[in-house]
Amino acid sequence: MSNFNIFFQFCEILKDLKKSYKALLIGIIGGYIGTLIGLPLPWLLGSLGLNLCFAFTKYDIIFPTKLLNPVFLIVGIILGGTLNVTLLYKIHLWIYSSIAMLICTFISTILAGYYFYKICKFEKLVSVLAALPGAFVPISAALLEFGKKNNYKGVLIPQATRVIFIVSFVPILFINNFGFSEMTGYNFTNIYDIKYFLEIIFLIIVCVVFASFLKKLKIPSPTLIGAMALSGLLYTFEIVNARFPNTFINIAFIFLGTALGSRLNGLKIRELLFFIFHGIIVSTILVIVAMITAYLLQEFLGFNFIPTFLSFAPGGIHEMVVISVAYNIDPIFVSYHHFLRIISIVIILPFILKKFKRN
Repeated sequence: MSNFNIFFQFCEILKDLKKSYKALLIGIIGGYIGTLIGLPLPWLLGSLGLNLCFAFTKYDIIFPTKLLNPVFLIVGIILGGTLNVTLLYKIHLWIYSSIAMLICTFISTILAGYYFYKICKFEKLVSVLAALPGAFVPISAALLEFGKKNNYKGVLIPQATRVIFIVSFVPILFINNFGFSEMTGYNFTNIYDIKYFLEIIFLIIVCVVFASFLKKLKIPSPTLIGAMALSGLLYTFEIVNARFPNTFINIAFIFLGTALGSRLNGLKIRELLFFIFHGIIVSTILVIVAMITAYLLQEFLGFNFIPTFLSFAPGGIHEMVVISVAYNIDPIFVSYHHFLRIISIVIILPFILKKFKRN
């Protein structure tokens, strides 16, 4: 790429940032409020929520989709960073739970999709995307790239409701059973030396190259999918160990939450309550399916119910891993099963989109 093209793209990014500074400012305030009230995924759902509040007004909010590629890259690397080399020594012990996760994901999608289609009268594509149990970020990415404007609210609000409901429910279950434990964060720290920055630069470059390859294959959301898959591989084999600091993660989530919330302009209060109500019902169904699966694995294969339920409950992967660290549950067991569900959804997303695009 020539220096002129790089300079031109940089100018385009600056122009897009200028257009969207109001939405981003709202997103930053919303994310901060999310941290104050203890919202799960606070910088993502907080920025989405406050921008959603402006959807009920005539205040015009603009956020160009072109700004999201760097965000998808960072988010994909973040998701891949939940894995490490320990997985290689334990994964053979989790063959049956892996199969159960795939079956659980399929059954959950069928049940939730049927509910949205029959009870809520959603379109088929909206029903399927709203029903997918987990992978809020990849689903949002696909929706931003391929969705119609009238599809956003039917997918985003039930999916956001699912994350909030389940991530709020699970800690209550743990506190009632095991008492309160401080949930501060992951059990790894970065050392910001030359090696750290070289690994981060290497990781970004190889993920960008891999994403470009996937784009040529016409894979939907190639940046997110490529970064997630390749970084997960590199982290698992400990080719790289450096993770993005929390500040980068929060900034990426502000951009993503702002992009999602700004696309809900024109939403009515009655519609919002409708989507939240049915989102809670579907979230309850998903929790019940996760509980039944965890119980069956305990009864027939000797898995411990609580760690298995934590691994199968389709909340936010970051929150579930943080809970596992707080209660001394193997975080790799939890993150692996959540990652497996996310990657399975990511794999079937292109086929879902292709099918409905053809129709």
